[in-house]
Amino acid sequence: MSTKNTDKDSFAVQGKLALPYTYFAGRVGSKFLTTIRDQKKIMGTKCPTCGKVYLPPRQVCQKDFTDIRNNWVDVSATGTVVNFTVVRYEDRHLARKPPYVIAMIKLDGADTPMAHILDGVKPGDVKKGMRVEAVFAEKTTTTILDIDHFKPEAERAKSGWQPKARKPYVPEPESGIEEKRRGGKPDMSKPVIICAALAGAATMKNQTPAVPYTPAEFAEEAYKCWKAGAAMVHVHAREDNGMPTHDHERIRTTHDAIKQRCPELIVNLSSAVGMGKTAEQRISQIAAVKPEMASLNTNTMNFSLLDRKSGKIFIDFVFENTFTMLQDFGKAMEENGVKPEIEVYDMGGLDNTLLIMKQGFFTNPMNFNFVWGVAGGQAFRVETFVALMNALPAHANFTTCGVGLDQFPAIMQSGILGGHMRVGLEDNIRMPDGELAKGSFEQVSVAVRAAECLGRGVATPDEARLMMGIKKR
Repeated sequence: MSTKNTDKDSFAVQGKLALPYTYFAGRVGSKFLTTIRDQKKIMGTKCPTCGKVYLPPRQVCQKDFTDIRNNWVDVSATGTVVNFTVVRYEDRHLARKPPYVIAMIKLDGADTPMAHILDGVKPGDVKKGMRVEAVFAEKTTTTILDIDHFKPEAERAKSGWQPKARKPYVPEPESGIEEKRRGGKPDMSKPVIICAALAGAATMKNQTPAVPYTPAEFAEEAYKCWKAGAAMVHVHAREDNGMPTHDHERIRTTHDAIKQRCPELIVNLSSAVGMGKTAEQRISQIAAVKPEMASLNTNTMNFSLLDRKSGKIFIDFVFENTFTMLQDFGKAMEENGVKPEIEVYDMGGLDNTLLIMKQGFFTNPMNFNFVWGVAGGQAFRVETFVALMNALPAHANFTTCGVGLDQFPAIMQSGILGGHMRVGLEDNIRMPDGELAKGSFEQVSVAVRAAECLGRGVATPDEARLMMGIKKR
């Protein structure tokens, strides 16, 4: 330090000055750290005015100065390296022995990056754009090091699925001439879109503990399904006690938790919701949340619970879907940029759609889901499947799902005929061998193997969007 005094009001002091202090993280910082410590979950704060999500969380939006200290949102534990540096000097206060990497990591669902240690990769192999995931500390300290470090994100191959080398799907240009769907040789050129229906309105934890109720549980199960090969998840949001809900905020929170955990996935919400909901309750939440896709039911029918062996009735219910509802729900979805997934339980439902579509509000391609095994709908029969497929409008896509024992035969039939597959705990809680599924993701793995055995491959979410005419949000 220079001792030359160039200003009469300043002076120089040689030596060291002790400044003992205690650091307080504050209310926002404390919640951020204790949530990581207690829940192994990362949260940011979101500005309701501009929509920006800050991580680490802030009290005030730096863009428009909105107070955001109470507007917490979940952020994914996975993200992307946007910049990094290699620490090569040694100091007793450093968290690692050099050399090690400090990376700026933008987590999925956040708009700002956070700095943290990147481990499990040689410094020379680190690149901007690489995908990483958080590793939480086993022994907590109530500091940011309760995220011990980040590591390269596990590849899908480690969850049992490795995409086969193939050319990306590219849609063929339309001829401009209206064509009729013809029977005969199926179109096997498209990869299979796999959807996982995570919960439904009736599967409960006393049947299988794997069924999700909370937004965090939905997000984690959706992430596992994507890892296993799913391009889409179908969601009936639940309350904490497992009851299906039409509450907009709960549905939005569940939807957003999935998108933050796995932004690539297509989220397909239900417009059925659950028993006893009004038409307004069923469609208003779709218009409010605006998912990429939503189910659209096609006819009024029995929808009951029976003992399959004795025929004894446990719950008798009529599922109301009038022509007016088919029309109004379809229009509301199209006007809000939500692609309808048209649910067909029998040939009458398909014929109803063919009548209503003459109004011209459905955008192409139309997407149909054949549902088998509901008590009140049709049981799975190969000849009925073929009849439904051949009655579809030109260029329409079709997938299928089956309740209970109908699940796996139905998806195999769909794959053979050039269609797509839906599995999940909403429809069936067991594996083909009768064992309880560990989760919807385990059934996704079966669908992946079925698709690849047919030589079709498995669609990525972006390929699924191309095929189904969905615009990514």
